[in-house]
Amino acid sequence: MLLPLPADFLEQLEGQEELLVSSRDRFGQGSVRMWFAVVAPGFVYLLTQAFSLKAERWDEDPWVSLRVPGGDRWQEGIVAEVDWEEAEPQVPLLTSRFAMAGAVTPEALRWMLQDGSRRLLKAGLAPPRSERVGAVQPEHGG
Repeated sequence: MLLPLPADFLEQLEGQEELLVSSRDRFGQGSVRMWFAVVAPGFVYLLTQAFSLKAERWDEDPWVSLRVPGGDRWQEGIVAEVDWEEAEPQVPLLTSRFAMAGAVTPEALRWMLQDGSRRLLKAGLAPPRSERVGAVQPEHGG
């Protein structure tokens, strides 16, 4: 479960059209400009081609770094895939923000996500380690 990004970072995104989005793999790190949408309560949604290098990187490592182009403030987080059922309540915002990527109608966005040609990802903060790993109980010998 992702946690929302910090409010002070999200405030810097107001009025912006693009983010500089970084992903990484064992060979290094890459950054690209991407359109984005800020979805309550504080997540950044990204739409990408399913077979892009960044999508492949995120399959291996969900780490992401977000930065307003030309700015010096960045935010690290992780991404998780969003399916159509989770995206549907946000359709007016998503079709507005991702129209240039072909998601001009709810049907177009649904088709992109369901046919696998595009991936919608939600960027947020990783939960504290104690929430990600179950507690290990000591064995009791008898």
